[in-house]
Amino acid sequence: MDEQLLEKYLRNQCSPTEVRQVLAFLATDDGQRLLQRVVDRETSSLRPMPLDPAEQAEAMRVFKRIQSAKRPALTATRSTTWWAVRWAAAAVVLLTLGMGSWWLYQQSIEEPCVTLRTPYGQTRLITLPDQSIVTLNGNSSVTYPVRWTDDKPREVWVEGEAFFDVVHTKSHQQFVVHLPAHMNVEVLGTRFNVYTRKSKTKVTLDTGRIRLLLDEQRKKQLVMKPGEMVVADTKGKTYYKKQVNARALASWRDQKLVFEGVSLLEIAQMLEDTYGVKVEIADPTLQKQRFSGSIPNQNINTILNGLSTLFDFHITRQSNRIVIQ
Repeated sequence: MDEQLLEKYLRNQCSPTEVRQVLAFLATDDGQRLLQRVVDRETSSLRPMPLDPAEQAEAMRVFKRIQSAKRPALTATRSTTWWAVRWAAAAVVLLTLGMGSWWLYQQSIEEPCVTLRTPYGQTRLITLPDQSIVTLNGNSSVTYPVRWTDDKPREVWVEGEAFFDVVHTKSHQQFVVHLPAHMNVEVLGTRFNVYTRKSKTKVTLDTGRIRLLLDEQRKKQLVMKPGEMVVADTKGKTYYKKQVNARALASWRDQKLVFEGVSLLEIAQMLEDTYGVKVEIADPTLQKQRFSGSIPNQNINTILNGLSTLFDFHITRQSNRIVIQ
C-alpha cells in the first residue's frame, strides 16, 4: 500500500473499501512503521498544543487498546512516554474518523482480511474458506478474513450486489453478512441475494431461512422465508417486506436480466450502478412506467439492444452517456 492512500485515509476521504484495505495493512508491521512515519512528519510541523482533559483521556484509552491489540512489539529505542505521546497523536487522528472506522480497525487487527472486487459490467465467482460460494455482480466487492476458525462466526462484508450459496457446517457455525446500511444477515446454510447501492439495500431469500438485524444497535430483528424480499433505507430505519420471484431477481448470475413490474427509473439506476454509465430518460412520463420481460446481459450493448427490442425504446449511446426515449 502506498503512502498516498494512508494520507487519504487520515483525511477521511477513503471509500469504505479503501478504509478496509488501509486498516488491514495497519495490522501488519509494515503498516505500523508507515503510520509512524506519517504521524512523525505531520506532528513535527505542528506546535505542541495541549489536549483538554477529556481529549487526553480518550486518546490514551485508544492508545492502550491499540497497544493491547498489536502484535508483539518491536524493541523499544525511545522511552515509553515518548511512544505513548506519538501513539496518542495517532489515536486522536483515528478518533476523527468515527467509531465505525475504529471498529473495522479492531476487526482487521484480529485477523487480516482480503478484499475481492469486480469492475463495471463483470461478474466473478468466489469460493470462501468454508467452501461457500459468492457470485459478485459488476462494481461490487466482498471482504472476508483470510483464515476462519470454528470458534467464531463466519463473517463477510459486501458492497454492491452478491449472491450467496452458504454451506452448513457440522458445528452449526453462524454465517454473517455485514451490509453498509446498518444491516446484518445471519444464516446457517442457505441461498440469498444482497443488493446494497446508494439509497437502498435489498435482501432476497431463495432457499433456507435467514435473520436480519436492521438497525445500528442490532435491536430490530426480522426472520425471512424463501421468496421474500426486504427493502431498507441506507440507515436501516425504515423497511418493508414483500413476496417476489427470488430466482428471477438473481438471474443476473446466469447472464440474464428478468424484470417483473420494474420501473424504467429502476432499470436506469441498475445500469448506472452495475455498468458505470450515465442514463438519461428523455421523456419524464416514462420514468415511473413499469415493465416486465427477460433479456440477455452479456454486456451493456446486449442489454441496450434487448431493452430496445423488448420495450420498443429508441436508445442512443455516446461513450458512457445513454439516452432512452
